Amino acid sequence: MTARVIRGGLVFDADKDDFVAMDVLVEDGLIAGLGPDLVAEQSLDATGMYVTPGLIDLHCHIFNHPLYNNSRLDADRIGVSQGVTCLIDTGSAGPLMIDAFKEFVIDRQQTAAFALCNIGSPGLPGLTGGHSSTPELVSLAGTVKAIERNPEWILGVKVLASSSHTGLLGIEAVKIGRKAAELTNTPLMVHLGNAPPLVEEVLDLLRPGDIVTHAYHGKVGGVLGYGGIVIPEFKAAVARGVIVDIAHGRSSFSFDTCEQALQQGMPVHTISSDLHRGNIDRYVVSLARTMTKFRTLGMTLAQVVRATTVTPAAALGLGQHGFGKIEIGQAANISVFRETSEQRELEDSEGEVRLSNCWIEPVHAMVRGRLYDAEANI
Repeated sequence: MTARVIRGGLVFDADKDDFVAMDVLVEDGLIAGLGPDLVAEQSLDATGMYVTPGLIDLHCHIFNHPLYNNSRLDADRIGVSQGVTCLIDTGSAGPLMIDAFKEFVIDRQQTAAFALCNIGSPGLPGLTGGHSSTPELVSLAGTVKAIERNPEWILGVKVLASSSHTGLLGIEAVKIGRKAAELTNTPLMVHLGNAPPLVEEVLDLLRPGDIVTHAYHGKVGGVLGYGGIVIPEFKAAVARGVIVDIAHGRSSFSFDTCEQALQQGMPVHTISSDLHRGNIDRYVVSLARTMTKFRTLGMTLAQVVRATTVTPAAALGLGQHGFGKIEIGQAANISVFRETSEQRELEDSEGEVRLSNCWIEPVHAMVRGRLYDAEANI
């Protein structure tokens, strides 16, 4: 592979939590040098741009199996074509079909792709309610065995704690997911939605390193209680190390809910999109647009980059795959973007529109040293 230097950019230093002017030398798919005035056969001019560890979308739906009639997307459409290097499919399939993820996603797409196994998704063509945790579909043994068969790319367990999906199972679905995560020593990601089950009982089941996704939706009965005050159970979950994930989606992110939580000292640990065909043209569109929303909410660029690189990499053990840091010897998974002062209207899942004070525009993605131009709509 030809050596290439990324020249003139501001590189995100995860240890300093800041951007540093330096060049990045990439050779044979690895980061071979960091510093000023590096030389290589080819160069990429990143002047005026930010060079970061490869952007990670911790929550999206990319298991685009040809037999499905569903809303899943091709990984590269929302991956390298939008400057994103790594995508996590969060439970598009359960144990009956998830083995096909390698053939139809990992082996066919250039974007690095991993998955969480849904304890209750049918993952079968012709069945409606693709995420429903109905009793006849939930399988503790099947979920555990699927992860044991594919530990290199199934990185955890997904369960949907929402009446729209769990039906009469309620909190029992979450308990089964909790057990599957324990038996495989992997994180549990829990989707928060409409009760039942109640958010308080769901949060009480989460342990350090687990992930609560759709954390700041605008539905009644979420993490904000009476008078817009953050409920004690959410504060306790954060205090004991539960990861707060955004997962914007079509109906799962509210500017107002998030803003109130931030004002009360609650975190945004990971920024993810929940992209699928139902929100690719409106509401979400891209991870970059979602990142811009959090700049508009007052987060610094360093905080937004950490929430899409370092923290999701740590949450799912992606460091062993070369994600989360730019350092010598690490796989060259890198994103390059610019941030402009352009103002645009941004819409949340509740239909509220705010005017951005900046705009994050992806330019390139590099996966294991191979360079791609960002060219899809953001």
